[in-house]
Amino acid sequence: MPRPLPVLFAAALLLPSFSGLPAQTWEEALAKYQTWKERPSLYKRTLGRLALAETRDPRALPLLIRDYAKPEYPEGPVRYLVAQIAMDAFKGNADALLLADWRKQQDDADDAWLWFQTQRYTADRDFEALRQVITGRGDPYLRAATFEALSDRVANVDAPDGLAELCLRILTEPPRRDNERALMIECVGRVLISMKTRVRSDPWHTVALALIEQLDLEETPQRTKVVISRQLAQVFGVTNLGLESQWWRSELERTPSRPQGEGRTTTVPFFSVRTFGYRFVYVIDASDSMLRRITDNEKRELGPTTGGEGGNKPAPGDTGFVPGAADIDWSRVVTRFDAAREYLRLSLLSLNEDHEFAVLLFGDEATPLDATPKLVRATKAKVRAALAELDRIRPGPPVESRPDGVLRGKTNLHGGIAAAFRMTGTGLVRDAEYVDAKALFDGCDTVFLLSDGAPSWDDYAEKDARDPEDQAGDPEMGIRYENVPTLIFQGPYAHPPYRFLVEDVRRMNLFRRAEIHCVGIGEANHGLLEAIAAVGGGQAIRVESR
Repeated sequence: MPRPLPVLFAAALLLPSFSGLPAQTWEEALAKYQTWKERPSLYKRTLGRLALAETRDPRALPLLIRDYAKPEYPEGPVRYLVAQIAMDAFKGNADALLLADWRKQQDDADDAWLWFQTQRYTADRDFEALRQVITGRGDPYLRAATFEALSDRVANVDAPDGLAELCLRILTEPPRRDNERALMIECVGRVLISMKTRVRSDPWHTVALALIEQLDLEETPQRTKVVISRQLAQVFGVTNLGLESQWWRSELERTPSRPQGEGRTTTVPFFSVRTFGYRFVYVIDASDSMLRRITDNEKRELGPTTGGEGGNKPAPGDTGFVPGAADIDWSRVVTRFDAAREYLRLSLLSLNEDHEFAVLLFGDEATPLDATPKLVRATKAKVRAALAELDRIRPGPPVESRPDGVLRGKTNLHGGIAAAFRMTGTGLVRDAEYVDAKALFDGCDTVFLLSDGAPSWDDYAEKDARDPEDQAGDPEMGIRYENVPTLIFQGPYAHPPYRFLVEDVRRMNLFRRAEIHCVGIGEANHGLLEAIAAVGGGQAIRVESR
């Protein structure tokens, strides 16, 4: 088999990385920006914009604003990256009138990320202006982005006077349209998380009670009820008590010395995580490194010697059955992918027909199983079809650069997560998934992510000229090659320290509010998985190789 095309060796020691560029004068940065923004690869164009922004020179911001207005291909990611780069650099130091004019000129739903980014560092400065936007008649996603920026800000500074009154008004007089109702009510829940230390005294006690009462209303969308229950679990620091308001009222009224109430929820397991939800997308690493043999320590941590003769007992109030590690046929587990497949099998078998699910495998690309091209009802037939397809997956034979065999290539972690957020009950939406109304109501509410390595690929790879600091190699296996004039450059989501990847997950989940749980095996970048799980309010599980 011929050697793969030489690509950029995207390792942690790569220089320059996105962890910080060498300091440059304005003239040097401007020259680099002007030259590199014409480069074929998104990676190099992003480096050029970073060089400009990190001068912190006020002259940089108008240039970035211009780039946002007229993005090159790929338009969506370029705009999201420009908004993040600009505000990471200038934070609360940018001209407020300039930022306000930027928002005024960009007021489509897909500009919600820009609205969030440009207000998140200053949202406490003019509460009345924000209140007018939030309660106004503008695009609901832009209003929600403003509200989200405010809730993000009050987590770090004192809440402005009138915030509790605003929250209570939204809960008592919610919008009539489903998407507006969902967005606004869920934003109140986000604010309540920031105010959780005050939730048992007024005015926040009244706000919490009004939020809990949304669980009893037929008009409250089901996805919003799931979100509310998860937000309340964060507010009170308890496991999810489900969708019955009585349990949450009891929790609100209890004193810290009294035991918490027990809800009645059916949970779904994945490895040692159990969670409550209705629509699950499993994002499973199928890169070639997943064919590495499971080590003895990994087997011990995965738990083949635990679990007794049957499954684990359900948690208090849990009406679902969670299988134990002894329910796995360990004779089938040789590689990391085998372990992922067997734990996925247990999770799928725990689903019932109230659930929907999809399975995505990612390597060079992220693709759903043929059995789950969309979120499908978890009938016995659909689960059997998915399991049968998983069992049919066979690795290719070993080659020089892949001694364990060939599966699906490199580790496109960003592509896998992006596909999960594009998945709906009718298939994958194409653009701006984070403000797609169908995806909001018909997309996943839970993502289970498993990977064994740091990202080595994304969906934006492009051929470009090699610069002196670039090293050719195989990023999946950590092999350096002899340098050549032209390389394939991964996009910015496959480069350490992965700040663009984490922030893009935050963008995708800004309004979806899906729970994200991560499992890392072997060489997985556990700091990255913990950051992704934190974005989704989920857990990060670590399985050590040794």
